[in-house]
Amino acid sequence: MEFVPLIYFAGLTYYFWQKHRTYDVAAYISTLYTITSLCCVLMIAGGFLNKQGGGVLVDGYEPELGVIPTFLYCGLITLTILPFSFIRPEKMERISNVHRWVLYGFTAFIVLQGIIMYYLVGDSVTDLLNGDFKFLKDSHYAGQISPADAKMLTMPMPVQAMFLLSFMTLLALPLFFYYTCVEKHSLWLTTPLLAVSISPILRGVIMADRTEIIYYGLMFFFCLVFFQRFITKRVRNFFLAASLPVLAVGFTYIIAVSASRFENEEEGAGGSMLEYAGQSYVNFCYFYDNHNRELYYLEREFPIVSYFVFKNQYIDTKDERTAREGFFVGVFASHIGSWMLDTGVIGAILISLLFTLLTCLVIKRYNRAEFDIAEVLMLFALGSVPTFGIFYYRYYSIATAFVYVAAIMLFVFSKFIFVWHKEETSELESL
Repeated sequence: MEFVPLIYFAGLTYYFWQKHRTYDVAAYISTLYTITSLCCVLMIAGGFLNKQGGGVLVDGYEPELGVIPTFLYCGLITLTILPFSFIRPEKMERISNVHRWVLYGFTAFIVLQGIIMYYLVGDSVTDLLNGDFKFLKDSHYAGQISPADAKMLTMPMPVQAMFLLSFMTLLALPLFFYYTCVEKHSLWLTTPLLAVSISPILRGVIMADRTEIIYYGLMFFFCLVFFQRFITKRVRNFFLAASLPVLAVGFTYIIAVSASRFENEEEGAGGSMLEYAGQSYVNFCYFYDNHNRELYYLEREFPIVSYFVFKNQYIDTKDERTAREGFFVGVFASHIGSWMLDTGVIGAILISLLFTLLTCLVIKRYNRAEFDIAEVLMLFALGSVPTFGIFYYRYYSIATAFVYVAAIMLFVFSKFIFVWHKEETSELESL
């Protein structure tokens, strides 16, 4: 049964490519699930199902990969990918900007956030990279405050707030592509946006975390595919020149952290990394078979409401949930697996349908030739769900949730407030 997701997602990728005759966003996301499905097959074939508390769920677990969970896994993931197949990057003719000065203001805000992030984190990175990655990660899991957080607490309240919301700087990535490739501003003016977009990675580095650098890489390629129609030779050359040292540093960091964390494991760093990448399908099936269907938690789906109304976050309830479930809940099971563990099978189906509907409402119609940049930012925020869904649901915390909150605010403002104002102006002129 472990071959089913691999065959299915490989076929789905080929279908999207064959249908559109181009490598579009849907084909890209489907490719990611093909890769993780391949890692799952290799993981099972290699016998790497023996890591408790950070990988596959139970020591020596022999997976019972049933037909129903396999169908749900493949079907619901496909449901969340499907709306992105309506986007035809090669057919795009224009990306407009409804409210230019608002976008300039938002851009300036996230650039300022990035500067604050570099200031608070930058002076700690060099020292921390010379340390023990496993010790840094264990310290983070133990709840010890990072040097950047300690420094942040000494700053004025507005600076603290901007640091806490600094994941919003990830939206600088699609903004960089927009200003560089669509509006064709000089790279000297737009490269700072690219630098700012990387700042959340620094938060991960000081905790010996790989998540943010992997997420950034996934969404960078998402933007490459989405903006492919507008990428000029000048920009391609810039990416080629800049990518080699960046990729070298990124891969070196990931390998170093992995080797440090898994050096004492029987399967070694290589086997552990294979398990890291391929566990989602196995864990999804485990959740389906062993989840207590009487338990419901919504901290991940509504992190902001949960924190401000019920004073709970996912990180606060993880230990309680683990005890009540009887297994460690903080493992990768895809975004669908996160939803199923929180709300059950019916909840996962309903959330998937709601996500698909929302994405369709943003895209509006098949083969659109023009998007607004606010719609693009919204699609970037939505696209993070199935793209990073190869691991888990992205927006599980307040800090990450403010990415889609910012995208929603810009989207709503551009679609309603500004349009209403423009219509009102036209009526006044006609009088």
